[in-house]
Amino acid sequence: MGKIMKLLKYGSFLCLLVYTTASMANDKPQVIRIAMLHLQLEYANLEHNAALIETGIDLAAEQGADWIMTPELSHTGYRFDLKIGTDWISKGPDQYVKRVQVQAARLKVNIFLSHLERTNSPDQGQGELFNTLFVIDRSGEIIGRHRKINTIPISESWSAEGDIATIVTVDDHQVGLLICADAWPQQHAQALKENGAELILSSASWAPGKYGPGKTWENRSKETNLPIFVNNRTGIEREFDLTQAVSVLSYKGQRLLSHQSPNSQLVILEWDSKNNRLLGHTTKKIIN
Repeated sequence: MGKIMKLLKYGSFLCLLVYTTASMANDKPQVIRIAMLHLQLEYANLEHNAALIETGIDLAAEQGADWIMTPELSHTGYRFDLKIGTDWISKGPDQYVKRVQVQAARLKVNIFLSHLERTNSPDQGQGELFNTLFVIDRSGEIIGRHRKINTIPISESWSAEGDIATIVTVDDHQVGLLICADAWPQQHAQALKENGAELILSSASWAPGKYGPGKTWENRSKETNLPIFVNNRTGIEREFDLTQAVSVLSYKGQRLLSHQSPNSQLVILEWDSKNNRLLGHTTKKIIN
């Protein structure tokens, strides 16, 4: 009888050990290092901004980033059309996107690049222009693109509207994509949720104030129960002051991270994608 009791106790201990080990394995984090380039862009200065982006990407890769995000229209600034027009825009991907593709392949990182594109080359007719978020994988290939749906009247009159909110598979994760005001109405984030997105990434050029984002990102994260990563920008563009604009991580209606700075900064978040939790973040100044 004593031997039986010992065996039962030993068996219970083994069961407890196996259960505990399995629980620990289930809780083990799956970390994605997501870098946001919170950039001080120069209005309609493509070469300056391209160099700044490339410097930021190099720095992010040095810090071990897996995914690198950029703000909305990161090469041109928001109202570029008032200064340099749109005739220069070529069929996408253009030379600036291709430069980033080469960099992604060299550094073996995924890049979410917000730029613009034309659907046809000039000799095929003007085609449509889009405000586009390109997804470039570790081999430098464009594996997806999201075209902004909620284009703003007047200020984005140059851009056609995209059709749907887009999901792209990146490192085995289903990533939902938005651009800035796409997050304003509920339906686009909800469509991403319904179609299997595990998290949402958004580029933005959204200043605070009367027409600012308010609690847009918090509300969308609460409704979808998905984390939302928003890469905004800084700087002055014409009469718009974006130095108080924020890059954000929101989840379950709460803002887990909010970053604003008067100059270009790299923000790296360590995100546990398995348990949906922020493990930590760091910032570094980007010097161009």
